[in-house]
Amino acid sequence: MGHERLHDSVAMTVAHALVAVLVAVLLHRADAACWTLVRGVGAVLGSVRAHVAAARALFTRPRVAGLLDVPVPVRAERARPTPTASVLAHAVVRRGPPSGRAVLVN
Repeated sequence: MGHERLHDSVAMTVAHALVAVLVAVLLHRADAACWTLVRGVGAVLGSVRAHVAAARALFTRPRVAGLLDVPVPVRAERARPTPTASVLAHAVVRRGPPSGRAVLVN
């Protein structure tokens, strides 16, 4: 009876190892197929992008240089004065001993 248990254990280990190798091969093939699909979709999208750019160039009027290239003055924001005190002084909670002389407490 002890020998049959060992035989079954070895057979089960071999079966699991073979299935693991088979799954690894299938995963590798699926990975390769997915990357091939991604590359194909990328090529198709690149072609579509090129065709859309060509159609846009054919059906839009060329831009006239000089008419729209005039710089437009933009009003600058008012200069804010630099704060002299701490900006968040009213919101900061200071902890620890006072900044004056230290007080020893027993």
